[in-house]
Amino acid sequence: MTPAVRHVNWDFAEWALDAVLPGSTAYNPDKMTGIPLEDWKPFDLTERDADDIEDDFLSYCDDLEGPLIVVNSTSFYPDQGPYFVEASNLRDFVKAFDTRVRDYFMWTDVLVVSPVTGFVVVVQDDGYIVKVRGNAIMTVQRSVGDK
Repeated sequence: MTPAVRHVNWDFAEWALDAVLPGSTAYNPDKMTGIPLEDWKPFDLTERDADDIEDDFLSYCDDLEGPLIVVNSTSFYPDQGPYFVEASNLRDFVKAFDTRVRDYFMWTDVLVVSPVTGFVVVVQDDGYIVKVRGNAIMTVQRSVGDK
């Protein structure tokens, strides 16, 4: 039997998640800490148009900054792993995902970690979403003249 292959980026992604939400052990809502049960909001993934679902999800991500760690169902394929996306490019990443990866972005659980802001956005495939603030663990250096 061949051991399961794990993408090389998982160790860093899991380290960052644990630093932002201490005690979190995996990109799985059941293994994440620091998310109050009462903060979850209904988020229908089945009865709405795919573009509307993506737009609604992206509205939760509007104030994220810097590099993001994005995990969805395809991230667990050995040749994919967690995605690293600049916050300013998240909309384009989500909207073009089905063309590049040949899977719908919001197929099942989706998790986004923003190490710069400390925000974590989690969508559960059973129809809930939450956004929590953990620890900001990095800063973004800006060049002189950048805003």
